[in-house]
Amino acid sequence: MSFKVIKPGFYSSVQDAGRFGFARAGLAKSGVMDKHAYCWANYLLDNAQTDAVLEITFGDCLMEAQAPTQIAVTGADMQLQINGDLKENWRSYQIRAGDILRWGTSITGMRAYLAVKGGFQTPIWFNARSVNKREHIGAVLSAGDSLPFVENEVDMTVRSVPAGYRPDYQQPLVLHMLPSYQFDHFTPEQVKAFFKTTYQISPDSDRTGYRLQGEPISDVPTKMTSEGMVVGSVEITSKGLPIILLNDAPTIGGYPKIGTVVSEDLAKLVQRQPNTEVRFTLTTIEETQHRKQQWLNFFSTSMAPRATQS
Repeated sequence: MSFKVIKPGFYSSVQDAGRFGFARAGLAKSGVMDKHAYCWANYLLDNAQTDAVLEITFGDCLMEAQAPTQIAVTGADMQLQINGDLKENWRSYQIRAGDILRWGTSITGMRAYLAVKGGFQTPIWFNARSVNKREHIGAVLSAGDSLPFVENEVDMTVRSVPAGYRPDYQQPLVLHMLPSYQFDHFTPEQVKAFFKTTYQISPDSDRTGYRLQGEPISDVPTKMTSEGMVVGSVEITSKGLPIILLNDAPTIGGYPKIGTVVSEDLAKLVQRQPNTEVRFTLTTIEETQHRKQQWLNFFSTSMAPRATQS
């Protein structure tokens, strides 16, 4: 059982919750860029929250189902069509053998997610199915590829994400950031300049990191000896502009870090298209832990709002 890839799109790859425990060997975390859309896609199918999905960047993807199954689609609006009929995003669908799925170019958002019942059964490398093109772990989709999935009894129940939990990828974007231990390496004037600036997402952004354009910070501290990095680190380059490190970023870096963007806000950032305006605001470790605990509890049986059924 599989999907046959007819047209792979601009950049489509299988991703899961990420690769953990291998940073000491220089391997990036990888995994889905938008954890919010990913978790909802798996939740709609009663999948495990670590099951692999297809991440479709910018769209223009076409595939054919080789067997019946159930899918869920979330994330960016790419005008999904099934057998030529336009379909709603943020919901599940029953799929029959021979059905044709098509994603157009993105209208809002950057990344769409396709989950299948039981998760995609692609090869596992270093305890994850996540592809990392930069590290030559797996490969992005090509025409003729097959995306295998497990045989399962098709559930005729259709679920959709409640409207209040569907993000608006066009609302103003303010990123909550924890100060790094190098925060005090920046002068009060540099810190003030950083927080008052409205940056724009550079077209030169990808799964490794989002580069921001705007008024540069002057006299940035010199480059440092390379040290360990984490996803969400905000480096300030020698040109005085921020780079927000993302899932496929190297595990070490040598630019000074002014802070770290909280993970929940990274999911919002990676859905914004080039030239979108971005601002930063400070948050506290207590508030960050509270938000993270809410996130961890959100999809438990006690807290998650049950998806609408039809």
